[in-house]
Amino acid sequence: MPSLHELQSDVMRALLDEEPERAAALISARRIAPEQALGVYANNVRVNFIDSLKSSFPAVLRLVGEDYFFQAARGFHRRHPSASGDLQPAGSQFAQYLSQLHGADPYRYLGEVARLEWLIQESLLAADHGPLDLRKLGQAAPETYDDLRFCLHPSARLFASEFPCLAIWEANVGSEAEPEPIDLDRGADRVLLVRDGGQLKFHRLSRGEEAFLLALRLGERFAAAVASGCGHEIDGGSGHEIDAPGVLDSAAGFDPAAALRRFVLAAVIVDFQ
Repeated sequence: MPSLHELQSDVMRALLDEEPERAAALISARRIAPEQALGVYANNVRVNFIDSLKSSFPAVLRLVGEDYFFQAARGFHRRHPSASGDLQPAGSQFAQYLSQLHGADPYRYLGEVARLEWLIQESLLAADHGPLDLRKLGQAAPETYDDLRFCLHPSARLFASEFPCLAIWEANVGSEAEPEPIDLDRGADRVLLVRDGGQLKFHRLSRGEEAFLLALRLGERFAAAVASGCGHEIDGGSGHEIDAPGVLDSAAGFDPAAALRRFVLAAVIVDFQ
């Protein structure tokens, strides 16, 4: 007779293969009423899956309420069941699911908020890295500067949306107070997320800064990243770290030296090749 662990593994494989008859037969062999056992098992799987989504998307949960979140999570679970005992990655496609669910209706911003929340999860769980070695950078020959390929911190994530998702997220986490209404048309978000000293920080970006960092993340040479940043006009983005308003305001154009200094000091650029 198989061990309990072997039985559980075999039943899980049968359910994931969408073969409930095989799962029922396995349970019957252990003299357990199949309907009862499978019902309990399926309910536990579903509850654990939905609880995992709740912990990953607290702002979406508060925005839509328990009942709607439960319905959406059940629908998502049916389409995207977890194939692993580790439920942390289970919500990787939840933002896309919400976007498809709401299409172009007035609640389409929910998918964007969920996308930001998933990037927050990724940033918090990413590997750590020390600051840029300035002494090593100082030893680079000037004629090689254009060819340097700067590396971003492993936790760095770029987020852009037509909606003010960061303001929505901030208003719906960390406080039980009823949030003030937020105008969805107040402006687009361009945000960098990075973990610094164990703390998650957000930096608002101008278009040029966003293009510059995106190029660096894609492994472009410094000269190419600068060209990408300069090719995008500044449209009034604040260009400062959110937890320190006014520290660095965007000028009338992209300044490569200022951008490099800013992101090195903020421990966003942490290495180079």
